[in-house]
Amino acid sequence: MRKLITVLGATGFAGLAAMSSAQAAPVPGYEALYEAVFLACTPDAGVAPVVAVCTDAINAYSSALIAGGVSEEAALQSFAALRGEVAVADGGLPIDAVFEELLPESGAIGPAAASPVA
Repeated sequence: MRKLITVLGATGFAGLAAMSSAQAAPVPGYEALYEAVFLACTPDAGVAPVVAVCTDAINAYSSALIAGGVSEEAALQSFAALRGEVAVADGGLPIDAVFEELLPESGAIGPAAASPVA
């Protein structure tokens, strides 16, 4: 019986973890803008993304979320997921630098900066 409860508990936790990560993607109702950022910030047929286009797409998504009254927590989770997806799709360090400049709270993906303390 104890083993069954442990298995059910672990299964429930795994389900919650999966649901949590799924909710961290596009904010409902803003999927098209999320996709626009992803497309603007990732390579297309081997051609590197244009930093200015990516920046504009991020700003448009961010402005829409703010105008729509989306909570800061939901927006940040969405941008963190988006930043991760862009990194996996090989957005590159210049694009990650755009995320870092505009949304430093979304979590660094690129190499960590050298510590000033030796």
